[in-house]
Amino acid sequence: MKDYVLDMSLLKYIERLEQMDQLIRMKATGTSKEFADKLGISRSLMMQELHVLKELGAEIEYDKKRQTYFYKKRMKLFFGFLSKSDDTPKDF
Repeated sequence: MKDYVLDMSLLKYIERLEQMDQLIRMKATGTSKEFADKLGISRSLMMQELHVLKELGAEIEYDKKRQTYFYKKRMKLFFGFLSKSDDTPKDF
């Protein structure tokens, strides 16, 4: 049963990162406090998780005028599996 609880925590964590990604892509985060409120977490935890996204390769900046976080390049966070197709590289 303990493994199940850990798995659920991991799934909730991934879902929150995906929610952060969606808000960033939509440029709808608001200020850091508003962003944290939308996620239902503290501002300090939101900042830690923003750092995680950056460690995963996301180039995230904050637009003071629009009051939102945004990606410098077009990107999307992806957790899951991809199926191999005929045009998939051999090293897949």
